[in-house]
Amino acid sequence: MRQSLAWLFVEAIALVIVIGFFDYITGYEVTFFPFYSIPILLMVWFGNTKSAILISILSAVAWWCADTATGHVYSREWLREWDTIVRFMFFCLVVYAGSFFRQSRDANRARIDLLERSQKLEQEIISISEQEQQRIGRDLHDDLGQHLVAIGFAVDSLKQDFQHASIPGAAALGQIRDSIHNAVRRARDLARGLSPVDGSESGLESALEELVSSKSRLTGVSCSFIADSPARIYDSTQAVHLYRIAQEALNNAVKYSRAHVIVIALEDGDDGLSLRISDDGIGFDPARSESNGMGLNIMRYRARMIGGDLDIQANTPNGTVVSCTIKSSAETKALSSPTVL
Repeated sequence: MRQSLAWLFVEAIALVIVIGFFDYITGYEVTFFPFYSIPILLMVWFGNTKSAILISILSAVAWWCADTATGHVYSREWLREWDTIVRFMFFCLVVYAGSFFRQSRDANRARIDLLERSQKLEQEIISISEQEQQRIGRDLHDDLGQHLVAIGFAVDSLKQDFQHASIPGAAALGQIRDSIHNAVRRARDLARGLSPVDGSESGLESALEELVSSKSRLTGVSCSFIADSPARIYDSTQAVHLYRIAQEALNNAVKYSRAHVIVIALEDGDDGLSLRISDDGIGFDPARSESNGMGLNIMRYRARMIGGDLDIQANTPNGTVVSCTIKSSAETKALSSPTVL
């Protein structure tokens, strides 16, 4: 518990008296006045500048009393006062130096607190965004999707009635039914994109397989997913961030790299988890897009949130490789290691 300023001032005065006593018993031939800086610095660091100046004055007076009591004789009496003033000026310099370092400490502390609050706010924003996307995804799947399915059945039933009654317009109803079925498929794709990863250990793999399948179907680009071994991911937040990184890198490859083939690879080795998105496009200059690419900055931030490193390199012979690597922690290795009975 932090002491009050009054108690701190009393303790500083007591320390000045103790130092003055030792200054007296050591005699004027032994320089003891630098030790008066100790209570002054304590007052600056834990108190305030005004109190530190008062302690400086008391320290100068204590030195003067000790010097006089030791019988130190000057050739001129005013030299004692001059030495007292010089020592007081030294103590004031100590106050100034201590105040400067305290302000630097407070400024660094304020910057650290601001950075921690900013990081916490960013995490909350990302978390709220993910929750809202999941809610919208559920609404698309459960509400809009079911509503469109019901309309599709109604149109299909009406089409059959038109055909049985030989009423013109059955073909047009069939086209409307096909359009509704296509809208249902797109709504489900959107729902999966907004809430892609379930809570199971293999949820990320299933989500990435669905992602490349949907992207191939919608864009015509050859997208594939490779997983050499089952990825053991026990943190759903980590899985969601990895999926978003893969989703952003895949979208960039389709939009900007003019890629024809895109491969997403997920590897879970002894050293950690690695996610790579490689394409055969025209390439990518991360240095030029560092300040302008919000998607790239978000990918880097997502990687940092889960303790990973995002790296962008040129592919061979052409294209780009975006990789996110998460090193295994001791806790993760313990969870993934088999138990020996």
